[in-house]
Amino acid sequence: MNVTIKSASEFDADVIAEMNFQLIQDEGSRNPMNLNQLRDRILGWLRSGWSIDLLLVKEKVIGYAVYKIQPAPFEDTEMEVYIRQFFINRNERGNGYGREGIERLKERFGNVAAMLIDVLETNPEGRRFWEKVGFVPYYTNMRKSLQ
Repeated sequence: MNVTIKSASEFDADVIAEMNFQLIQDEGSRNPMNLNQLRDRILGWLRSGWSIDLLLVKEKVIGYAVYKIQPAPFEDTEMEVYIRQFFINRNERGNGYGREGIERLKERFGNVAAMLIDVLETNPEGRRFWEKVGFVPYYTNMRKSLQ
């Protein structure tokens, strides 16, 4: 086991904001936020019920995950995890850390029925990763610009 997980705190907001900025670039997101805005958003998540975990290899931060455990919509007795963001540093990819990070998160989540993620269509590499670790499409969210 190479990857370990540590709960993030407000003191980690700057390093998470930098990784979040890279994630936005990697996935081709239209998100225009700068580092200060991302930092503020991360602090807001930490203060409002979202969990953020740092992924580490030998005490070095190599990525992070933002998630929320919530009741499944059609089964009150089951819980599911919505993973809002999952990121492995670019220079650490290809070492199996992403796959191992997901396994460590599954252990951390305990007895949940499902994990859910969103993948932007502008991020085919991310989609391939999620498919490799066992995720399958569930629905398609479509958008039409009106301007």
